[in-house]
Amino acid sequence: MEVDPLEILKESSKRISPTLIEYEIGSEIEIILYTLIKKLRQEYQNFIIISFHDAYLVLRRYLENVFSETEVNTAFDGAHLISVNPILETEENRPQDIIKSTHHDIIVGRILEATSKINGESLFIILGLDFFGIRIGKDELIDLFPALVSTIGRKKNNNVIMTLNVKVFPQSLVEIVNSFAFNVAHVGIELQDKEIRRYITLIRTVFLEYNLKKWYYTLLGKKLVFKRVNSEGLIF
Repeated sequence: MEVDPLEILKESSKRISPTLIEYEIGSEIEIILYTLIKKLRQEYQNFIIISFHDAYLVLRRYLENVFSETEVNTAFDGAHLISVNPILETEENRPQDIIKSTHHDIIVGRILEATSKINGESLFIILGLDFFGIRIGKDELIDLFPALVSTIGRKKNNNVIMTLNVKVFPQSLVEIVNSFAFNVAHVGIELQDKEIRRYITLIRTVFLEYNLKKWYYTLLGKKLVFKRVNSEGLIF
């Protein structure tokens, strides 16, 4: 039977939070995230997006070039957008809350203030942490990440999914960030026989039998198709 790694990640994220999806440029992280959101969205009363430096706007523009605008609108319908340090997002996406600060304490405090009014089970998607780390600084990102995790990631009834481009930061920072996430997946690309292959590896989940397993994936039409890789590197 074909095993879907995003289904595993979905179920693990529902049991324990937060979840970090590490990614590399070119790995189609947008489609991976979009598919995961569609799997989870209907199981939560609230859908909150925290977007740093217009990351949600970038995601929407990409997805609308792959899928229809109607499909994307349906997936994100009713989302509560908290936009941190936006430039264009204020005009195009009309966030419910705007935070303008470079200090992690102020940002987390304002996020806590905005989300404290939202009751019930909530799905959080946090985008653009890499943008924040590049523009504001690696040290501030190291302070921001655990503060976010302790504020919303460990709260009962919250499912928090975060993304981070790990190729733009030193390994020491990536290891620090990973240590604060209960679920970790890596989405990357590799070159084999002059062919680019995209893959996802489940590094840490509650399902121990799938940890460190690898899948290659392709987009057929509008559907992700996964193929497992065994210990010998063979696809099946």
